[in-house]
Amino acid sequence: VIYNFMMFLVTYMYEHYNVEQLLTYKPAQPQLFPFQKLPPWPKGKSFVIWSKRGVFVYVVSKPITTIAMLIAELAGHSGKNEFKMGSVWMWTLIIDNIAQMWALYCLVIFYQALKHELAGIEPLPKFLCVKAVVFFSFWQGLFLDSLVFLDVIRDSKTPGGYTAEETAETVQNLLICMEMFGFSIAHHIVFSYKPYVSEVELPPPQFLTSLSHLFDMRDVGVDIRTQLGVSVHSMRQNRSRYHERTPLISSEHVEMNTIRDYNKQNSANSGDPGI
Repeated sequence: VIYNFMMFLVTYMYEHYNVEQLLTYKPAQPQLFPFQKLPPWPKGKSFVIWSKRGVFVYVVSKPITTIAMLIAELAGHSGKNEFKMGSVWMWTLIIDNIAQMWALYCLVIFYQALKHELAGIEPLPKFLCVKAVVFFSFWQGLFLDSLVFLDVIRDSKTPGGYTAEETAETVQNLLICMEMFGFSIAHHIVFSYKPYVSEVELPPPQFLTSLSHLFDMRDVGVDIRTQLGVSVHSMRQNRSRYHERTPLISSEHVEMNTIRDYNKQNSANSGDPGI
């Protein structure tokens, strides 16, 4: 959801503006709370790259933490609902939370830098819908897990009944089913199809074609490879700049000192005052 929304904003901007030139001439976007003391991101193309990279961190990290949690669960060492630093569940929770917060921060700072240009697509209500879907379900699940940890939700006393963890998971699933119905209505209103209806009558797309586009993840793979390529390229540039830096003592200065020391040594050996 976050990835698609970010690409929606980026695609709109690149279709209507020269984004990199626009960001170059704009004042640097200051950091937002709680990073106000940090320097602003570089302008131009680098700003777009940094914003997208923040979203890709979550796109990559979430599947990794999910797989790690699945393996730990199958091995019986997940430590689910245990708020302990030795728990796999606790670490995946921390990583997911940091990645989500950072991805949303990057979305907000991208919007702040280009809010006047993005006004045509009314991004704020769209952003709130995206934020609600991502955050509401996450914090709701964390709240239910906390109730299990605090022994507010307990094991059923009925033979064969649910455990406290199963009860919390069932309640979470039920609430999500109910909430997503409301979110779907909000998305239908906010993400209307009407601005994209062509005036030229086109044949309707085939159902299977649309379905294949829905599950086509190649664009995500291309973007991740691009971001990794940009990161590797910037690391190489920084390394080359490090090696190309001007030395503290110039080579000519070193050479003159060497000649002077050599002459002094010869003078001492021969009694000649030297050069």
